[in-house]
Amino acid sequence: MSENLVQFKLPKTVKHKEAKKLICNLVRDMNEKGELTPFDTALLHRMATAYEMYLTCVDVIAESGLVMKNLKGEMVKRPEVNIMKENWSQFLELAKEFGLTTMSRGKIKALRRAKDDEAVSPLDEFLKNRND
Repeated sequence: MSENLVQFKLPKTVKHKEAKKLICNLVRDMNEKGELTPFDTALLHRMATAYEMYLTCVDVIAESGLVMKNLKGEMVKRPEVNIMKENWSQFLELAKEFGLTTMSRGKIKALRRAKDDEAVSPLDEFLKNRND
């Protein structure tokens, strides 16, 4: 089985332990199930980077607040709020692809069951028994 494992290295820009742990656990689980392909590594890099940027923005907002004064002295929304929102959307989109959300996991399981059911459909079984 070890010869079928896909090698994956986290991008060096990923610094948060939470992001490292999430992606590394996902890679390990997918590799153990034989579901990880070399194509997935690019998506996982993108996912890790999006989650890292999200967490970085959360850190800034937690420390500095949601608003700041601009050069005119007006209170405005911090740019990190929009960056955080964009990166969370990107992360969530990819998480759904990998079946990390409850809803996407259910859809993937349903697709697998349907695929298994297609392998031996009732019609196939009937025709096979009829020919025996």
